[in-house]
Amino acid sequence: MRICLTMLCFALLIGCSEEPKAPEEDALDAGTVITPDEEPDTTQEEEPEDANQETTSEENFDTEPLPTTMEELAKEPQGEYAREIYNNKDGVMLEGAQLIEALGENAPSISEQPTEAEIDHFFRESLKLVQDDFIGEEEILTQLKFQLLGTPEVEDPRYAFKEQLNISILLDASGSMAQPIGNKTKMDVAKETITAFMEELPSDANVALRVFGHEGTGADSDKALSCSSSDIIYGFDSYDKAAFAESLSSVKPAGWTPNGLALQKAQEDLQAFDGESNTNIVYLVSDGIETCETEPVKVAKTFYDSNIQPIINVIGFDVDGEGQNHLKEIATAAEGIYQTVKDQKELAAEFDKINDLAEAWATWKEKGMEKLELKESQNSIDIFVHTTINGQRLWEEEDSLEYLFDAYLTTNQITEDTHKALRVINDEYHDAMRVENKALKDKLEKWNENSFKDAIAELEKKYNQNQE
Repeated sequence: MRICLTMLCFALLIGCSEEPKAPEEDALDAGTVITPDEEPDTTQEEEPEDANQETTSEENFDTEPLPTTMEELAKEPQGEYAREIYNNKDGVMLEGAQLIEALGENAPSISEQPTEAEIDHFFRESLKLVQDDFIGEEEILTQLKFQLLGTPEVEDPRYAFKEQLNISILLDASGSMAQPIGNKTKMDVAKETITAFMEELPSDANVALRVFGHEGTGADSDKALSCSSSDIIYGFDSYDKAAFAESLSSVKPAGWTPNGLALQKAQEDLQAFDGESNTNIVYLVSDGIETCETEPVKVAKTFYDSNIQPIINVIGFDVDGEGQNHLKEIATAAEGIYQTVKDQKELAAEFDKINDLAEAWATWKEKGMEKLELKESQNSIDIFVHTTINGQRLWEEEDSLEYLFDAYLTTNQITEDTHKALRVINDEYHDAMRVENKALKDKLEKWNENSFKDAIAELEKKYNQNQE
């Protein structure tokens, strides 16, 4: 028995010591002939990369840098969900999966164990969704420059008071103006507000009202008709209550939105009023993006550069993020002011600014071309208001991101560590921008205490550099 066991162990040892044959050897044993082209590759195969090995951020992510100044921040396009997540049911009143579901395909994705680069990318993409609308140094100075119309602080000849003041209102009459805002339609609100504005104008001021997009319907079959529709329904003339009411009553919201056509026709309206002896102010009031192909940005720039020397401002009436970005681009092309208004009160406030200027123009004429005093106290209030709004929006934007990150955490799409890392980035970024906003306020206040002349000169220099 002992001998048998010994022999069995010996046989097993012999078997285990034999090398397994390579496939080629098996083929040879089977009598298969290997041609030179089929010779086995004897080079050592490279080790496969670890499937869990992280790649570099440069290979995976193309993350846009975050803004570092208020000027950079002001140039960021408004996000599709700006203020909605903070203010409305899409944020505070929705929890976890509901909030992410509300974002739909726009919700950014992130892996279970993200790298630092992936977390940065996820934060940046999330920020784009809730990016708010901020006002930077150039925009604030442009607004103050407009409010200083007629004062010696502004050397640009188009901002000087001339013998005649002409104001042209371009009113969007596209189908979307039939949408309700409060207990009225947008068109009804616009009509009431513009009528109240007209009644306050000095009798010597000329005014015109041009409507656009008011023919046809929103149907594709009517697009050509609607996109070619723009009519001046009043003026240029001083305000006549009965005549103006009759003209305005015929306007009904109807079709598409040819913003560029309205500006082009306004330039034709003002062709007889050159900038040498006329102060020409144009306001485009629209509730959405261009839906025709009338190139409003290009037209606005051409209009601005004409001998009419117009001041072209744009009011976005209850517009979404896309509409706001579009309308702001038009104003920027004409170096004018863009302002979003949400209701009748805010729209009236914008028209009140024009009335204030018109009254200042009338006073200037009565006093025999006497120079006007710089409104330092009003400027200080405006600076405070603009920078305070910036600060409030930074807090709301930060909270919107927190709601979003909390939603990802509660649905187990990110870990506690990832959530913490995102919160840190969120806090640090918005704290840094609050510091920048405070620096902007201090800079503008310093200018206001001395003179805005240097600030306006610097603004003009920036615009000239941008055009080169």
